[in-house]
Amino acid sequence: MTTFSRISRGARAFLALACLSAALCSHAAAPAATNTPPADAETHAHEAIKQETERYLVAGDFRRLEALYRTLNHAGQRTPSGLWKLAIFYNQLRRFGTHTTDMDYWEAVEEQARQWQAGYPKSVPARLFGVYLQLGRLHVARGSGLFSKLPEQQRDAVSYGADVAMRMLEKTRVLAERANDPEWHRAMLSVAPYVDGMSAEGYRKKVWQALARHPNYHAAYFTAALYSHPRWGGTPDGVARLAHDASHAAGREQPSMYARIYWFMDQSEYHGRLFDAGRADWPTMRASFEHLVNLYPAAWNLNAFAYFACMAKDYEAMDAIVERIGAQLIFDVWGTDGEATQARCAAHRAPGAAVHVIEAALRGHTAPRS
Repeated sequence: MTTFSRISRGARAFLALACLSAALCSHAAAPAATNTPPADAETHAHEAIKQETERYLVAGDFRRLEALYRTLNHAGQRTPSGLWKLAIFYNQLRRFGTHTTDMDYWEAVEEQARQWQAGYPKSVPARLFGVYLQLGRLHVARGSGLFSKLPEQQRDAVSYGADVAMRMLEKTRVLAERANDPEWHRAMLSVAPYVDGMSAEGYRKKVWQALARHPNYHAAYFTAALYSHPRWGGTPDGVARLAHDASHAAGREQPSMYARIYWFMDQSEYHGRLFDAGRADWPTMRASFEHLVNLYPAAWNLNAFAYFACMAKDYEAMDAIVERIGAQLIFDVWGTDGEATQARCAAHRAPGAAVHVIEAALRGHTAPRS
């Protein structure tokens, strides 16, 4: 019987696999959790991986977790929108924890990680699972409010947790390099902001070390973008600088990174205000989205392109994209209260636009909603 199996009998409420923080656990273009059957290919791809990973975690089935990992740890394993399936797998490991100060709980789930590592001593995901549990404990110790205003005991607990997690990461570095696993760098970028003395410039250097090694791993960009925002210790222009620099780096997908980064940040921080609060530039974002939908012409990406065109008040561009979407409207992509947002955007359609396309889509398609 696994440790997790024993816990689940007495403390099921603790093991909801909930995000420690919505912002820290979200990822750009990812479908929201839903009980509705998947209505589009992107949602179906996410749900399949999430459910399989969760099932093996709950059962403590490390053999199948390892087999799933080996299948997904390849750059070509993408969802229809182009996101890495490996990142979805790791997001479930990151979410394995709940916001509790119950030490018995944390000791039990950390024993789960130790069992995995003992059975597979060279396993990268087993070790990163331990890192993410340590990061979860750190978030609990951190609590809310300005770090400088926290009691000394809390600040010491955060520093200690970050130091432990960083040492765990350093012990895993060589294994991750051999496995060519890009998640190690996202884990590093997740822990580094909590390390004593980490400056915005020092963090920026770690970002570029990560992206030099794995330039197309979107999840690392998303973590970097979050911690480049002032609310998480970054600078006022941190997100804009990252989005610009990432889109001008070498690589087949780099021109689309501007759109992907701001798409993620709109979900996490800006909520429809990225062109003022986020300093996003629409002509740049439009060109970036055009590159993205040329690479991955999935309905998920096209809906996002139309949504941001509406937010930028570029209704001519929105009309053209909606024509391409046809009946494949996905309201989850249209920001908060997506169905209402899409309806407001549709009201701006140019005279003579094919309104019947929208009407047909609304009659024939119901997107999953949380």
